Amino acid sequence: LQVKYESQRKILQTLASRLEELGIDAQKPGGLCCPLQPVVPSPIINGYRNKSTFSVNRGPDGNPKTVGLYVGTGRERNIVCVKANHVENIPSKHKQVAQCYEEFICRSPLDSCILFHEGGHWRELVVRTTSCGHAMAIITFHPQELGQEALATQKALLKEFFTSGPGAVCALTSLYFQESTMTRCSHEQSPYQLLHGAPHIFEELLGLKFRISPDAFFQVNTAGAEVLYQAVGELCQATGDTVLLDICCGTGTIGLSLAHRVSKVIGVEVVEKAVEDAEWNAVFNGISNCEFHSGKAEAVLPQLLASWEDARPLVAVVNPSRAGLHYRVVRAIRNCRSIRRLLYISCKPEGEAMRNFLELCCPPDPRRKLAGEPFAPVLAIPFDMFPHTVHCELVLLFTR
Repeated sequence: LQVKYESQRKILQTLASRLEELGIDAQKPGGLCCPLQPVVPSPIINGYRNKSTFSVNRGPDGNPKTVGLYVGTGRERNIVCVKANHVENIPSKHKQVAQCYEEFICRSPLDSCILFHEGGHWRELVVRTTSCGHAMAIITFHPQELGQEALATQKALLKEFFTSGPGAVCALTSLYFQESTMTRCSHEQSPYQLLHGAPHIFEELLGLKFRISPDAFFQVNTAGAEVLYQAVGELCQATGDTVLLDICCGTGTIGLSLAHRVSKVIGVEVVEKAVEDAEWNAVFNGISNCEFHSGKAEAVLPQLLASWEDARPLVAVVNPSRAGLHYRVVRAIRNCRSIRRLLYISCKPEGEAMRNFLELCCPPDPRRKLAGEPFAPVLAIPFDMFPHTVHCELVLLFTR
């Protein structure tokens, strides 16, 4: 925690000096741009991950069908795939499914797909579990030149292995199969095919029940997410007439967990299936003051805010991927006078998020159509969402 605190402190020092370069007096005690609270620890340290992605590649023994995690880099050409049995943050259930998948592909006459152009079929495995005891496995397969009949055979063999063969010990709630010719494929590009079980798994968080689709975003540390969302609720300082804007809302966890504090929640999310989950979650939990919009935030938000004439106070919470927010999203937030308070939740504040912080705080710039009054960082709270790694989730509160 101390190591993580120091890394977050350096990020805030960097932000302060970058703001100084823009002519903004942002130096606070310690050279930080705002006060930094101690790192909030995770309630669970070991086996906390509810989602793990396992690769298929050559192991240290040369087995090209090793299922595990990469060591090395593509640039150095020294990648080796090692089993995850020793990794502390991955739960035993995930390791069990990975072991069974390896057993299955080792029995298969089909090769693993290490480099797309060299052929092969068996690719990565994603395992998702919940505190309710549910487990979902998603297997990615490169079809290469296989016809529908050959594909159907492989799917039948996979289903048989995990339902009545050695893989039955995993007791999977859901088994999904995705044919993919790309590194990453959305459901829209190549549908997730349910081979066995229920289409969704369910998680409980802050007294609410959430439905999770194969590709829907959900914080990887459920117990840590509860602590994070409670803090976000307090930092919003929402009152009964507040409208909460939940940008990059995933399955709606933040907005739905705060819905009882505000008059309305508006969620925006790019993954269609996640929006379907969010809408189902709202109905299931008896929450009627939420609306969710499907689409890229840079397309949805400017339209949403351009015609904003609601007199109620508007608080924005953004929780983007490592790529940060699109410039058009930042511009829409800056130019909407009703947003006086903004919470930015970042899993990589030293990356693209830093660009967003500067865009939010820089002086108005007519050339970039940044007309709105600048925000200022007022408080930073790091959360240890990722024990056993160097990573941290940083919540930065901006006001104007």
